[in-house]
Amino acid sequence: MSSAAKVGIFMLIILAILGYFILKIEDVQIGHGTGARKITAVFDSVAGLDNKSAVRVAGVRAGKVSDIKLRPDGKAEVTLDIDPDVVLHPGASAHVANLGLLGEKYIELDPGPANTPAIPQEQSVVLRGTQPASMDDITNQVAAIANDVKAITASLRGVMSGPTGEQRLVDIVENVRTITEQMRDLIAANRTNVDATMANARVVSESLRVEIPKLAASLDHMATQMSGTVGENRQDVRQIVENLKTLSADLKTTSDNLNAVTGQVRSGEGTVGKLLYSNEAHDRLTAALGSVESGVNELRNTLGRAGKMQLDLGLNGDYYAGLPETQNGAEKVGGSSRSAVWLRLTPNPDRNRFYNVELADTPFGKRNDKTIEETVTNPATGQSQTTITHQTKFEHAFLTSAQVGWNLKPFAVRLGMIDSTGGAGVDYFYNSRIRVTGEAFDFGHRTGDSNPHLRLYGEYIFRTEKPTTPTIFVRSGVDNVLNHTAFTLGGGIRWRDDDLKYLLGSIPIPK
Repeated sequence: MSSAAKVGIFMLIILAILGYFILKIEDVQIGHGTGARKITAVFDSVAGLDNKSAVRVAGVRAGKVSDIKLRPDGKAEVTLDIDPDVVLHPGASAHVANLGLLGEKYIELDPGPANTPAIPQEQSVVLRGTQPASMDDITNQVAAIANDVKAITASLRGVMSGPTGEQRLVDIVENVRTITEQMRDLIAANRTNVDATMANARVVSESLRVEIPKLAASLDHMATQMSGTVGENRQDVRQIVENLKTLSADLKTTSDNLNAVTGQVRSGEGTVGKLLYSNEAHDRLTAALGSVESGVNELRNTLGRAGKMQLDLGLNGDYYAGLPETQNGAEKVGGSSRSAVWLRLTPNPDRNRFYNVELADTPFGKRNDKTIEETVTNPATGQSQTTITHQTKFEHAFLTSAQVGWNLKPFAVRLGMIDSTGGAGVDYFYNSRIRVTGEAFDFGHRTGDSNPHLRLYGEYIFRTEKPTTPTIFVRSGVDNVLNHTAFTLGGGIRWRDDDLKYLLGSIPIPK
């Protein structure tokens, strides 16, 4: 089979695999579907929500977002395609939610009370949507709470500290003494009423003298019944009395402790006393609140830096046509293909600097030469014979690249290490889909070539990045044109990782 036929079969297989992944990623259904039900939801804001975001009912995926548009009144209108087996009732609502702390956003659909009649499938439905509180709202609330605590602390210090606070406590004690004296005078002034009450008590006692025999008989009968009851429950009654004694002792101890604590507070001793009478507690509380405010500001700055950061990951593979079987003493061990995984970090898109890191394998193996010297002695003659053997072995080798670059639109310039040697590269962006790249490296002839290594290729993006799918591209060009020219054909994918960038947000990277 010719090389052209092999390349054609290889490209057909790659295109079939890419087509399969595109159909799976884009959620394209082949044939006739079951017919999704379309409903409309109106939100004040749908920040972070995109087309094809999931629609869930009780956490279970039940549809997707098919369209988002802005209404004339400034609100967002979202069209939802939900499964026909989802039954909606009057009172149904929609809510923008997150999958975890940093997960993607989706629509949580509440079908409404199940005890109400269902809305017919053919009837149009317009729901009122809500959205969760943003991180800015939470930060503003924390700042407001810190201001309130500062105000309370200032009020306590102004009321209880200094000679004025001590005078207020003295006034409270004096008021209690005055009230006691007034109560004693009030009792003396109403002694006549007390005497009248005693006279009434004598009248009552005379009436009781007649009724006492009757009461005595009744009490005697009751005592007989209670005696039997107490006899049956004597042990329980004794236990209750013991519990009451223990409770009385505990209450006395508690009262003594309260008196001791009150004395310490009045004298300015202990934590509460120092809090009320010492400026040191106020200063420490103010310092703690300042630390909380500083932490909130640091958290806000960290989240802002992480939100601006862009982190792109990519995988690509290239088929090399025209490579020799050997090159500068190295043999092919990886076939005629080269694959790589790379990462691009842009700390701040408003500035023009970025960083590239790449790990790639090479078709040519790394040569390892080994010399084995073996000496054998003949026991009969006593003579020794030395044999020297040279072994050469080729193993898979990996190449690393690490560059710093600057965006000088429509060009991007990169300097650093390319394929484990020093070099530079230039990218020209013709438009949002077409890019032309040139790289030159190995100026010190480390690989044995007589001229520097020059690589030229063009890239075309036929599937742009979306919230749930990566960018897919194909590319072709020439490699090592100044030494052993090889034609390349390949492609790859790249996507933006919004989860990993928040983990890198706290790393101090120069702005």
